[in-house]
Amino acid sequence: MSAPLLPMPTRVRKTLGLPPGSIRALLTLMTVGFIVAQTARGIHVSLLWFESLMIVLAHYFAHRRFVPLSPAMREKLKAEDLIEDETHPLNLPKHSLRTIIVLAFVGLAIWLACRGRLRDPVAVPVFISVGSYFLGIGVGTAVAWWNRGKPSAGPSWFEDVKAVVTLIAVALAIVVQLFGWQQSIPNGDKLEALPLALMLFYFGSR
Repeated sequence: MSAPLLPMPTRVRKTLGLPPGSIRALLTLMTVGFIVAQTARGIHVSLLWFESLMIVLAHYFAHRRFVPLSPAMREKLKAEDLIEDETHPLNLPKHSLRTIIVLAFVGLAIWLACRGRLRDPVAVPVFISVGSYFLGIGVGTAVAWWNRGKPSAGPSWFEDVKAVVTLIAVALAIVVQLFGWQQSIPNGDKLEALPLALMLFYFGSR
């Protein structure tokens, strides 16, 4: 008696025939490239572009929590197109996109510093946003490494302090904006920068 024929696995067509994650990678390169170019030229970037930048940074740098899967199960789910493998978008080596993003902003900082424009009003918001987020990621990674292998007893005092400071700063900024107190506070027009930086630091360190 012959064995029953198994159904042939359906070949899933990738978007534009590119490796998984390639379209997101292209959008990321376009967004980062535009913001870096405009900042280098001394041209303000609109809030919508900053929001797009935060989306791509969160996608590539946010700490993700996955349910542990065996290698065989991961391969099975990838074959059935239930999870995506974004290891090599655009056929680039692993972690290339993260490296390009970091080097783009480091290169921008060096280029502006060589021209004495590091404190340019156009550049400061970019570096506050990106720098705070990357600093948060660095702190979060360092804390995770320090606590590696140690029994977890819940959030540390550092997490509590970080949460309280961020909540108070954002709440104060909201109150000042709602009541229009910016003009009566020294440097009130720049008050939003601190809570924004703290909030991006907080999300980056999670």
